[in-house]
Amino acid sequence: MEKETSSALFPLSVNVLPGAYLPLQIFEPRYIDMVSECLANSEGFCIVLFKDDFNEENNDHLPHHKIATYVEIVDFNKLDNGLLGITVQGKYKIRIKDVWKKEDELLLGKIERINEEDDNLSNEPKYLDLWNMVKEITNHPEIKKLNLDLDLHSSISVCYILASVLPLRPQEKQTILEFENNRDKLDYLKVLIKRLGG
Repeated sequence: MEKETSSALFPLSVNVLPGAYLPLQIFEPRYIDMVSECLANSEGFCIVLFKDDFNEENNDHLPHHKIATYVEIVDFNKLDNGLLGITVQGKYKIRIKDVWKKEDELLLGKIERINEEDDNLSNEPKYLDLWNMVKEITNHPEIKKLNLDLDLHSSISVCYILASVLPLRPQEKQTILEFENNRDKLDYLKVLIKRLGG
């Protein structure tokens, strides 16, 4: 774990995994200000996923997950509809320790980076199909245009990038993000791929 820092939080019904990209349309003044501040200070922010089963009666005070992804803005432009368009890249996994609001209702959080232990499981027969699949998918001309940050020697990278390009639900991506063990991530991904017919 690294030292705690503070960061703006952007709760959404979609999420992004480390290494992957997410295009966003920004229209609320508080988020336009957030983006401007991030760009001015060369800082990122955190994309956090809303909980499907949020229930205040169950002492569930936060409507979003505590495990999230710190992202950085890699592109921005004005869209045809007049809104601000940005593209963010997931950088690393974080834990939200505390949350408060600014006057404009923007959420801020005390966060800590989670340094995940990495390994290379590409030579294990059990996971060979996942490595073959991510190589095949990322060699597709349309996927190549995304310039995904894939490291074939990293189990975390393979898992996150594969989960990002497959049609997974946000909660399924969140489950992968929250697993601490790489084998758990990969095993769960294999189950999801089987469900998708892979």
